[in-house]
Amino acid sequence: MIITEAGMFDWNANAFLTHVGGGPSVYNIKPLATTVVKKAYNLNLFCSFIEKENTSIYNINDSKLYEYVDHLKDRGIFDDTIIKHVRIALEYITYSSNRQPEAMLATSDEEDIGSYKVHYQNKKVKRGGVERPYLTHHCLKGLIHISNDVDYIRDFELEMWIDAINNTTYHPEVDEFLIGRWQAFTTLLDITGSRITEVHQITRSMIKLAAKNLLSSNKQPIIRNIPILKGKFKGKKREVTTTKEDIQVLLWHIEMVENMFPEISHDAIFVDLRNGAALKATYLKNYAKKVINKSKYCPDLRHINNHSFRHRFITLNIAKSIKKLSKSGSFHNILTVAANACRKITMHASNDTLSRYIHLANEIDEAYSEQSVKGNSIPTQIKVRVKNMIKVAGFLQSDDIGEKEALDSFIKTLSELHRLFINNHN
Repeated sequence: MIITEAGMFDWNANAFLTHVGGGPSVYNIKPLATTVVKKAYNLNLFCSFIEKENTSIYNINDSKLYEYVDHLKDRGIFDDTIIKHVRIALEYITYSSNRQPEAMLATSDEEDIGSYKVHYQNKKVKRGGVERPYLTHHCLKGLIHISNDVDYIRDFELEMWIDAINNTTYHPEVDEFLIGRWQAFTTLLDITGSRITEVHQITRSMIKLAAKNLLSSNKQPIIRNIPILKGKFKGKKREVTTTKEDIQVLLWHIEMVENMFPEISHDAIFVDLRNGAALKATYLKNYAKKVINKSKYCPDLRHINNHSFRHRFITLNIAKSIKKLSKSGSFHNILTVAANACRKITMHASNDTLSRYIHLANEIDEAYSEQSVKGNSIPTQIKVRVKNMIKVAGFLQSDDIGEKEALDSFIKTLSELHRLFINNHN
């Protein structure tokens, strides 16, 4: 239910929810209750905005929708989420307009520019061979929709993402535990290509099992039994090969967790700093957004979310496969085999799902030299830290930072590099 700040029942908004829920006869049956709840959350934001503006749904106009977008941006909401919120607002506006046509609230007719308050457009998107209609508005122009325009995290964005924990106001004080948890969380997203709910189910025991080959010079760690919680292969397991350095980052955090809470009975990696309780998947889903939005990197990473790591994982794996196969066969065959190779890792249902990643894979193809194909590329964990030291050196030379700040940064990064190397060279 949508309730006003004064505690009053919002009849218009709740009538709309009943409408999108299938009507009074089949409410919450088709579509599912979870779908209705999501729309209710989005609608509640819009209704709260209307109330703060001291107006009503029938007085909303194009300018107010632009203000609503600015309001959502001020809340630190990502572009793709802003688009979802505004589309629900448009559905509510058109529903209200149809209920009271005499209010002249909304139209998609370009000839009615002066008569109506809101001017929207009807669009269609093709998914799975089926055209699905949706509403849009020119206030959304320029916003990035990740689901339609695949975006993966570039290396320079990954560097900012990792450093965000050191430059965020979300935590009043950032200690070693929070830094370790953030790095472990980022590492699992990066190396597994898993959805956030799947990352949540990766356990300490799974990482420890993968670390058994850590001291072997000719074996790479493999994280096994990663759950698949969505799609055609839902309920199955998969595995990914990773680097010793990545496993080291995960083990570092696991060791801190077990030292701080030696009596914990669960097997989760991510725990509450206060009591050691396993964090819920919903907490992890929102945690990155809160850290990033409160950091100095927010403007640069607004278009990035947890799922962008999955795009990165798929894109990089296709790029590696293309590089391996570039010396044989036609280009069409290369793409087909590359997609097949990646599908074995990601468990995508079909090559059609993967085809949109091909142009991104070609874009970064030159990053994968012959050396990297043989498995000798510099691990991300090391590359990010070395690049950070180079960047700090540049800041020092240009007098953007002082010697003490630069030295502290170098010592911190060297300490992290030492931690990554120490077990590999024992």
